[in-house]
Amino acid sequence: MKIASGKKWITVIAAVLMVCVCALASAQSYSLGDEADEIATIQTALKKLKLYTGDITGHYGAKTQTAVKTFQKRYGLEDDGIAGEGTIQALYEAADITYSGSSSSSSSASASSGDSDSVLRQGSRSEAVRGLQEDLKALGYYDGSISGHYGSLTEAAVMKFQRANGLSADGVAGAKTLSKIAAARSGSSSSSSSSSSSSSSSGSISTLRYGVKSDAVRALQEDLKSLGFYTGSVTGNFGNLTKEAVYNFQKANNLSADGVAGAKTLSKIATAMAGDTSGSSSGSSSSSGSSSSSSSMTLNTSVTLMNGSNSDEVLKLQKMLTKLGYYSGNQTGNFGDKTEDAVVAFQKAMGLTADGIAGKNTLAAINAKYNGSSSGGSSSSGSGSSSVSANNVRYENFYTWRTKYANGQYCTVYDPATGYSWTLRIMTKDAHMDAEPLTAEDTAIMNKAFGGVTTWTPKPVWVTFSDGKTYLGSTHNVPHSPSHLGNNNFDGHLCVHFPISMEKAKEIGPYATSHQETINEAWDKILAKYR
Repeated sequence: MKIASGKKWITVIAAVLMVCVCALASAQSYSLGDEADEIATIQTALKKLKLYTGDITGHYGAKTQTAVKTFQKRYGLEDDGIAGEGTIQALYEAADITYSGSSSSSSSASASSGDSDSVLRQGSRSEAVRGLQEDLKALGYYDGSISGHYGSLTEAAVMKFQRANGLSADGVAGAKTLSKIAAARSGSSSSSSSSSSSSSSSGSISTLRYGVKSDAVRALQEDLKSLGFYTGSVTGNFGNLTKEAVYNFQKANNLSADGVAGAKTLSKIATAMAGDTSGSSSGSSSSSGSSSSSSSMTLNTSVTLMNGSNSDEVLKLQKMLTKLGYYSGNQTGNFGDKTEDAVVAFQKAMGLTADGIAGKNTLAAINAKYNGSSSGGSSSSGSGSSSVSANNVRYENFYTWRTKYANGQYCTVYDPATGYSWTLRIMTKDAHMDAEPLTAEDTAIMNKAFGGVTTWTPKPVWVTFSDGKTYLGSTHNVPHSPSHLGNNNFDGHLCVHFPISMEKAKEIGPYATSHQETINEAWDKILAKYR
């Protein structure tokens, strides 16, 4: 039997897949301006087919859109430049990339481990691994941290499950193992009772997380909107706004704040929706329940504060400048001469225009400085407590949030190992962030944190940005070309890496991989010790 030509064969496959997809839950589609891990995979597939010549960035730019259109035309698909499920399936098939797709079994008790044909093994890091760990923990095989990192504990748990269920005990979670785990979860969940009186988010014991699209997510969004935590549209698609809302609800209710709606979070939401607010907080109230975040404070960067202003924001400004060591007057909420002098002093220290007016850039710099230092000062002279803000540290894919912070803004790096903190100015953001120490003092403090040695060896750090959010990262202290700032005693720039997929890191190269390994190990320690 003669096999049809590659193009015709792929066209037939694509048509079949388009028919099949009607029976599946709709998957994420990507278009111009989007950023996501899977976009990097799409770019990789297009590059394999010699349709794309740009960098693998995870950003859906004009080059990616053009390449997708070219692929669609070549394989008989609607050439709209949007990477929907049909296009993605056909693209991956053509490039010989395993396609995990959307869940074909929405009734599965595990939304994470039973809906993918991907093979999970030691060294993997993904939401699928997190789901696998949750399932194995629920089944009594895993007692480690839910980290999303497939380490030796996860491998041992998989082997234990495989032995108990008559599977080849190789510690690799392939299709058969994942299917068996999903079936076991489904069977064990029949005896589980939901404490929810709400038909919404806790109506299913499935874990809801970024990327899931379902009626359960829609109900979750409705509940979080009613509780004041969610301000987006009720779409049923678990995106960044939903993740942020879940994170804020968890933080306000003394739950482990990871942005994933698991059993505890869903139960707590159901309790809040039922009207029992004794153990929960609304989105409009401050989250003072966690001692680690009680000192957190963020200024509204959309306002301008100047001499003569009188507001709660001015009071907040005075409190933060007092903590940072720039203001020593009474905290009245009235912007007078002393407050103006304090703002000028801060602006001079940060290399900003010293006009005494707290505008967007000044307020953003204060946010980054205040929330990024364990001691509140411009630098730490000794070792600090690494638990000060551990519960606020986020492990989030860099490609999903890097555009939130403009080049030229400031961020504060905190080293939990030594307690030192220093300020960086953001230069560019691509696969990682290029930045430079703001002043010579910042360079000196950074070098102290590295033990006085200039080294490429990755150091795990916590990086706080202009909105007060802190992300887990990894950096070094070797200056390399180009250089943008003068008078900082640092002839060049440095790199700060943030979480990306390990697959993407390996694709970039060994150094990016070493940073990801450092980040992953640091996150595992945070989960084990503080969460």
